[in-house]
Amino acid sequence: MKKKLLATVLVLIIALSLFPVSAIAATKPTDADWKTPPIISDLKIDHDEYHVWLEAEIKTPANVLNAIEYSQEGDNWEEVGYITTIEMKVTIDGKEYEDYLDMNYSEKNPEVSNGDFCGIYETVGLAELHVDSEVRAQVRYRGWYFPDSISDSRFSDWSDELVLNEKADFTASQWALAELAEADKLGLIPDSLRNADLTKPITRAEFAAVSVRAYEALSGEKASPVEVNPFTDTKDIEVLKAYQVGITTGTSATTFHPDTLLNREQAATMLTRVYKKISIDGWEMSKDGEFADTFNGLFSVPAPFADDAQISDWAKPSVYFMAANGIINGVGNNTFAPKATTDAEIAIGYAQATREQALAIATRMVKNLK
Repeated sequence: MKKKLLATVLVLIIALSLFPVSAIAATKPTDADWKTPPIISDLKIDHDEYHVWLEAEIKTPANVLNAIEYSQEGDNWEEVGYITTIEMKVTIDGKEYEDYLDMNYSEKNPEVSNGDFCGIYETVGLAELHVDSEVRAQVRYRGWYFPDSISDSRFSDWSDELVLNEKADFTASQWALAELAEADKLGLIPDSLRNADLTKPITRAEFAAVSVRAYEALSGEKASPVEVNPFTDTKDIEVLKAYQVGITTGTSATTFHPDTLLNREQAATMLTRVYKKISIDGWEMSKDGEFADTFNGLFSVPAPFADDAQISDWAKPSVYFMAANGIINGVGNNTFAPKATTDAEIAIGYAQATREQALAIATRMVKNLK
């Protein structure tokens, strides 16, 4: 009896293996199946000489594929309806389109079965779209069904929103806005500063993150965090990347003081280390003195600032390197304002580097030295 049963099971397995999965009859879809949205897995801006358009890669969930297949069998579409197209809801640079856009089947689509709504789709050219526009897009299915013999539109839910070229919402000084937009394009704004008040002073941890972004932009290499964290007062991944790259150290062997604020000469020095790391073979912070002549030979020292005597000796090469390359400017009257030196200056936050200043000098560094 057991042998006979086993033989029967084997015959069934062999018989089923002869038929592809697609040969298994589709099941009648439910309302929930028709409400399931498509998946938008990629979004790009493409263009030719005359037009700019959006390109989206669409995936259709298995239960919707089943519903489509069922509707295509015989006259089932009269009972359950069908899907006709994919449409997109889009916002470009903050302006939401009032009309939904039809997505057209693209020539870039891979070979796929007809009507499965998978692959690459495109909009027609959009006059408001630019190659660096911020785009927010969702897609859904549109079709028809026939309740009580009356045709009516059928829509799925909207997909999750996909964002392309997301722009930061800056709280910043008017003078900084143009350079902050450049910083955003260059990928120099770390997550910790996105949508933050950039007029505020910058901390050591925040500046470490900016320095890492500048290093990656100039070197073309991704920074990795040190495997064993030496610090007891921070686990910040960007701090650990900066430490591993060799552009920052702790305030001691085991502390970093991530929330301590930076002054202008410290900011200049840390970013200059980024350039030294990339441009001088064999440079390390512990051996910085050995490369002083090499570094000094990279630029002509400009005229001294009026407050040159207030700039720390260890910071002067970095400050004047930055000034010589148009990366850091003075604060007026040919002064640099390197650090606070009196109780009164400390009380008012004199010479503290702000977040927007840090991002501005990182931007100039990448643009002027890359």
